[in-house]
Amino acid sequence: MILAFLPVISGCEQHAKKPEIKNKQPEPEVVKRIRENELVFNSADPKELLGRLFDNPEFDAAGMALWKPNYYERLSFPVSYDGKCHTAVDTVMYYNDRQNRKCAVVILTTYKYYKDESDSTSITVSDCHFCGVPIGIALLARVKNNQWELYKFEKAFTTLGYFGVYKTGREDAGKISLKTIGDQWTCLSLIQGVGGNMGEFSGSESLYSVEEFQLGGFPNAVLSEILNYDYHFEYTSIDEKTKERTDVKMKIIKKKKEYYDIELNKVSNGQSTSTVLSYSEEYNRYIEKQAGDK
Repeated sequence: MILAFLPVISGCEQHAKKPEIKNKQPEPEVVKRIRENELVFNSADPKELLGRLFDNPEFDAAGMALWKPNYYERLSFPVSYDGKCHTAVDTVMYYNDRQNRKCAVVILTTYKYYKDESDSTSITVSDCHFCGVPIGIALLARVKNNQWELYKFEKAFTTLGYFGVYKTGREDAGKISLKTIGDQWTCLSLIQGVGGNMGEFSGSESLYSVEEFQLGGFPNAVLSEILNYDYHFEYTSIDEKTKERTDVKMKIIKKKKEYYDIELNKVSNGQSTSTVLSYSEEYNRYIEKQAGDK
């Protein structure tokens, strides 16, 4: 009797080899052109930006884009009385990057509109106490023919403010601006106005990277948070027997051909301290400067 022994192949032990790809073909020109054209804008005009970034939305008389959110977006964005999201170009800020290109930081804000049930002509912006306005960001660099190329877009980057708006808050309203933190290196500053309840109030500032490249020339981690600190904090107990207050002022220390250092000067219940931070390309953020560092 002749016995034929067949090898037993176990699916968990044998792994099919991936086919080798030889002579990989370059990206077809037509595909390349389509991809590049998706990123190129003729101008930084708000209507063109909103029309492209939000896929041909409707526009109201004020120039706001009215767009229909999908399921995921309904969980992330404030939806107004009409079932749509109402988004505006809040501001466009310009700067020259490390390559001396003219760049634009486009701030997008989405508001929640309510219609008064007793008066259909009364439409107001409102939301919960700690519901900030969603902030979207588009970053562009000017290219040939005075066109603009998009290099980063976040439809819902973060939120800012209270009651559905960001230009609010006790003592200091929310603010959005650009700050120079290096020898021709710029970042985005988002300041949260002071707010809170139950005797505890605070306000903070966050810095975000907007440059496409690091000072050393390598690609940058665009829109990463590079610094966050509370510029104000206070607490008062219900019986008012306990009171605490801390205020922090930021000072930028300029350096030639380098990232600037940042000094945080803190006064907490009358006691003053100071911390100096330096920017780390390795960690893409500001870290505390150690003794002996330049």
